[in-house]
Amino acid sequence: MEKKVRGMGISKGKVIFIMSIIFLLAVSLLGGCGEKAPEEPGVERMRFGLTPDVTCLPMVVAEQEGIFEKLGLNVELFYFTSAMERDQAIQAGQIDGAVSDIVAVGFFLDSGFDIQITSLNEGNFALVAAPDSGIQSVQSLQGKSIGLSNNTIMEFMVDEILANYGLTPEDIRKEYIAAIPQRREMLLQGQIDAASLPEPLGSLSVEQGALMITDSDKEGILPSVIIFTDGYIAEKPEAIKKFYQAYREAAELINPDPSVYNDLLLEKLRFPEEMLGKYEIPHFHEPVLPHEEGVQSYLNWLKGRIDKDLTYEDMVNKDFLE
Repeated sequence: MEKKVRGMGISKGKVIFIMSIIFLLAVSLLGGCGEKAPEEPGVERMRFGLTPDVTCLPMVVAEQEGIFEKLGLNVELFYFTSAMERDQAIQAGQIDGAVSDIVAVGFFLDSGFDIQITSLNEGNFALVAAPDSGIQSVQSLQGKSIGLSNNTIMEFMVDEILANYGLTPEDIRKEYIAAIPQRREMLLQGQIDAASLPEPLGSLSVEQGALMITDSDKEGILPSVIIFTDGYIAEKPEAIKKFYQAYREAAELINPDPSVYNDLLLEKLRFPEEMLGKYEIPHFHEPVLPHEEGVQSYLNWLKGRIDKDLTYEDMVNKDFLE
């Protein structure tokens, strides 16, 4: 049976809308913090949001190595500690684009906020079991508790993995634990049987005694995307093209030896120091669009969670990648 947290009757879309209004009021009280600065002639400005994630490394390297500047793009990177903070900022107009996920895009569009996916992004989430639980397969999760966050990419991933192995959400007990540090601690202490965690925190948990069950990469689930607001897409299409060119150039620098940028991983992306040399940094591929079948699986999952009947075309903008 699915366990629901008290007070979670409000949809995520409504929560995002309410929180964005609070965020806007806070910004106005701070005297317009985050207002756009005048652009230099020939230089286009972009404000881009990141969360502590190794897959954001190309953007950090593009800034560090001056690639954005060389291409005539003034990119200001904003670092957020959680997806909720990032989502509030983009709805409040404080950033133009971000690394996000398809579930979040669905809730954005359902709440009337116009945003589009411009490409996939590298990303991986792990499903891990508590130490001494003896759980080493998805089938062994039947009747067990799994820590995750409600109406998020984490919940989608768990439901998809269960379906891949002939199980349903009703076969497990969902424990909604929004804060990832708390979820990980409860897992390691055996207070929950399993948990969904972003990498490298999943692998770090395994280093500390947890058991790896599977991950989104192995299951063919593509969780991470790059998004921009419709307004920015309409006003600054050339800036987005330059952004992707910078991404490609940064990836070419990273891929031969990611360890060159260990300091940026630690300082900017809060990579666990104990995982350096143990966790394999992803190979950063040429940016591509999500395929329709993959997006449709998200849309099917979102039915009943959102009011709008969204399509692939509602979510994905094909103008920036061949």
